[in-house]
This record gives sequence, C-alpha cells and structure tokens, in this order.
Amino acid sequence: MRNKEKFLEDYNKVVKPEFQNDENTIEDAAHTLNNIEGTTVTVAAEFTETGKMEAFDFEQKQRPKTDGPDQQMLDWYYVGRGEVK
Repeated sequence: MRNKEKFLEDYNKVVKPEFQNDENTIEDAAHTLNNIEGTTVTVAAEFTETGKMEAFDFEQKQRPKTDGPDQQMLDWYYVGRGEVK
C-alpha cells in the first residue's frame, strides 16, 4: 500500500482510540481491498468517533517492484476520505 501515512492520519482522526492500531490497520485495509470488488474501505459507525460510517478511497496502479525495478506490480494507493455509498 502506498500513501500509508496519509491513510493512517485520516483514519485515526475519525476512529475511536481503542481501534487505532497502525500495524493491523494497514494489513486489514489491504486485505479488505484485495477481497472486495470495490476501491473503498468503510468503517462501521460503532468504531468511529463521529458516530457514522466513514469511507476511505483507494486506487490500484502499477508500480516498479522494490526488489526488481525493471518489473511492475499492482499496488493500492490511498486517495483520500470518501463518501459512504
């Protein structure tokens, strides 16, 4: 996942402190994105400080592999806060 820091910053602004685990947050978001047909991670209202569902938008793009820059791979890029659909 790219733009992790911005995703965590936005995520931690709206999610209750007891659910702000940076390591698991990245893994959970990536797992969700790899197993849904969309590009938005949604957090249920009971886990947010706002009391409403919150959405985070991503896009998938090609990038050079870290261990083989001459090869490409798909990766998720955080775009920003989204709207719950």
